[in-house]
Amino acid sequence: MRRVGLLILLVACGHPGGSDNGRDASTGGGDGDGSISDASVTGDGGGDAGTGNDDAGSNAGGDAGGMDAPAGVITGGPCMSGAAGATAYRVRWANGGGTAYPVYEVNGLPDKTRDHVGAYGYQIGFTAQYVDPYLAQGGLQLDGSDFVDIDLSTVGIASITSAKLSIYGRSFNTTASGSFNWQTFHGTGSTPTNFVSNVAPYAWYTADMTTEIPPGDGGAKLRIKAGPSSGSLVVNRIELCVVAN
Repeated sequence: MRRVGLLILLVACGHPGGSDNGRDASTGGGDGDGSISDASVTGDGGGDAGTGNDDAGSNAGGDAGGMDAPAGVITGGPCMSGAAGATAYRVRWANGGGTAYPVYEVNGLPDKTRDHVGAYGYQIGFTAQYVDPYLAQGGLQLDGSDFVDIDLSTVGIASITSAKLSIYGRSFNTTASGSFNWQTFHGTGSTPTNFVSNVAPYAWYTADMTTEIPPGDGGAKLRIKAGPSSGSLVVNRIELCVVAN
């Protein structure tokens, strides 16, 4: 009985100690909350590290970007047309159930804030027509009733030593070769008469428009029309190739 009483006494005395340990554990939990705060401080350090990483990422990305795409350099790669320089802009015309719509392939200009292409007509209710899908690749019908506008920016380019405008397609006239002309806010230009063949396969036709596209223009607009000879073309692609500094 004495032994049983002693055991009961020891257990009873030991229980409050267990409760204290439990409270200590809670306090430890509180310290754990403090540790969470510390972890938050560590998190702040992590945040600083994160900021450092962000800075490193930005710097590395910026530096890498600087090495790969320094300001003023056209980054569109070689021109599909074979013209000298790099691809500043290229768009392809695709078929949407007989309607031509633009597919943006390349914008290699430093400033990409203006990036829009559209085919527009002189009459109400105009719809861009996709034609010639059987003889060759097909493309936008460009004739006397419509034109193409390309909005772009040459901001970030210090100088342009060469700018070549190319179309890929053919004259959409079974009896005559064709030509195309262009205009910007800085001038106009045109290819020679009968410059674009009317037979398949399609080919690239390149013209010089260096004087019509100056550097540092944040509101450049390039308008392309068919003519003067054979006022009807089928245009699969349009490309602007630039040698810039």
